[in-house]
Amino acid sequence: MAKSATSFESILDTPADEVERPKPLPAGTYTAIVRGLPEYGESTKKKTPFVKFALALISADEDVDEDELTELLTNKDGEVIPLTEKSISSTYYTTPDALFRLTDFLEHCGIESEGKTVRQMIDETPNCEVKIKVAHRPSEDGQQIFAEVKGTMKVE
Repeated sequence: MAKSATSFESILDTPADEVERPKPLPAGTYTAIVRGLPEYGESTKKKTPFVKFALALISADEDVDEDELTELLTNKDGEVIPLTEKSISSTYYTTPDALFRLTDFLEHCGIESEGKTVRQMIDETPNCEVKIKVAHRPSEDGQQIFAEVKGTMKVE
């Protein structure tokens, strides 16, 4: 199914037996680029405010299992898509006790903090490169595995 002209209606016209559960991104370290400005919102359970960044993957480091990555990038028809078509999001809560995680991420994006507010730093994130550490987490019911960003580092 081509991605280019996908609409809500065309998605619903997909034959049910062709629907695949997405595989999680293999655990390990990746280089990513911040795509656009973040989304602001609040968590559904506790209504905690957050900021969520979309991270487009650029490359995988040596600690990423090559076979798992190849399997993830290979479609049902055998076509291998580039890693650059994959992305992951990274969410940071904007509470006083958790704000340091967001500022660490912003500094890992190469943004200087001196003389700036956190909001000003966030505005500088589009197109910044950052290293991310991806880990796996089971769903609450234990039926699925999710990939999530567990840490960030500066790109050397």
